[in-house]
Formats: sequence, C-alpha cells, structure tokens
Amino acid sequence: MDTYDAENLFDEIEYGTGKDKAEAHEKAGRSIPVGEHGRVLFFQAAAEHWVLRDEIEHARSLLAEIADGPDEGVLSVRAIYLTIALKEGDGDEAEKLLGQLLVDFRAVRITSTTCHYLGESLRDAGELKKAHRWFTLPLSNVDPDEDLDTIEEMCVESRAAVRRELGLPHDRYDMVADELSAMSDS
Repeated sequence: MDTYDAENLFDEIEYGTGKDKAEAHEKAGRSIPVGEHGRVLFFQAAAEHWVLRDEIEHARSLLAEIADGPDEGVLSVRAIYLTIALKEGDGDEAEKLLGQLLVDFRAVRITSTTCHYLGESLRDAGELKKAHRWFTLPLSNVDPDEDLDTIEEMCVESRAAVRRELGLPHDRYDMVADELSAMSDS
C-alpha cells in the first residue's frame, strides 16, 4: 500500500462513522507487511481505540508489535503508553514516560498533536499542573497574536480551561481562548 492509499484509508476509518475503528485500523495494519509505511500508523490508531474501550492488554500487544518501528503519523507511541499507565494508576511508569516524552519534545521528535493528546490524558487523570505544561509546551514559540493552526488553537483552549480549574490568573493565551470561544458561539 503506498503512502497516499494508506493515509486515505486511515482518514476514511478515523473520520468515518463506524463504531469498529479499533478493529478496522488493526485489520488495515495487518494487511501491510512489517517495515512498510502505514503499518505503524494503523497499529497506533488501533491501540489508541482499544485503550478508549479499556481493552488495555490488546492495545499493549499491538504496541509491542510496532516497538521497533518508526513513529508514523502525529501521535507518539509513548503517548499511548502514558495513557495506559495513567488508566492503570502506575505513577512511576507515567513519570518515566513523561520524562522520555519531554526529552523527545526538546529534540523535536514529537508533534503538537502529541502534546495536546498528553495534556488531555493528564487532565482526564486529574493531573492538572502536568496537563497545563503539555498544553503550553507547543505554544512556547507561538505568538498568540498571530494566526494559530488548529492544534495550537486546541492547545490554547484546553490550556485556558485547565488554568481556570487551577485558579490561575488570565494571561494573553487565555484572552485568545476567549476570542476563539466567542467566534465559535457566533
């Protein structure tokens, strides 16, 4: 399967209305030989959906199959492992993964999408200060008065919500979140 076909099939599954996304992503991944583009992408997505369905062991088995493969797509495999650690209440493993992910961020090996995913996972686990950090990291070189891309907007909005939960004072990014909210309400 070439890159174009893999990405189109991925989008069809991920953004479609099917309720069997985990199964569909896994089936697509299994149809791609080891080492070819797309296999890791589909297995990552399948694992993420299995985690959402609390099928943790199934997700782990898929992640183990791609452990030596390259990261593909926008979500780091470590981010999915972090979600598993948080769901299982394994604080030591979560801290270890967060440390590795921070090293990856500093080395520009993870995307803003991964940062947002991490922030949401941490927020869901009640780790608001850590969530705030991960929502803020991809904004560190972003001027809030310039046009933001979709993921940056999501980080700004999620960051603002966490800041309200933490009782932090309003800052410029929070004002941008207010502007984005006003635009979506109109």
